[in-house]
Amino acid sequence: MSRISNAFDTSSSQATSSAANSLQGEGLNDIDMSQFLKLMITELQNQDPLNPTDNAALLEQVGQLRSIGANDQLISTLGSFSNTQELTTASSLIGKKVSGLDVKGDEVNGEVSSVSVKIDEKDRNKRTVQVHVGSQIVDMKNVRRINLDE
Repeated sequence: MSRISNAFDTSSSQATSSAANSLQGEGLNDIDMSQFLKLMITELQNQDPLNPTDNAALLEQVGQLRSIGANDQLISTLGSFSNTQELTTASSLIGKKVSGLDVKGDEVNGEVSSVSVKIDEKDRNKRTVQVHVGSQIVDMKNVRRINLDE
């Protein structure tokens, strides 16, 4: 009769355990929900059938997964809110005289004629709100002065 331990791949179990310990040492702040879920599934698939994962430990991991999901959703919501707020602020500058630096780093002074949103080609979720002063473009983060008295 063969022993069960021979049928169990301990090397992948040790690798999973090592990865889990490594992540616990660094904290879970550096991984996203997808990575965490893959790690948890791998851990469950490779657990020792004679010594399965404790229910409390499994519930703790599910709690961590929910926490990561909630953090991801909060970050996404705050980013969306920030983009909307920045666009609203830029829109209020139309017709106002501003000073700032254009996309090349040159000094710009003049009246804002329009507003645009530039979408990053590599990350479509990354957006930059820009104001147009004549033929020059100024990122909102580079607006240095708003002249309200003119």
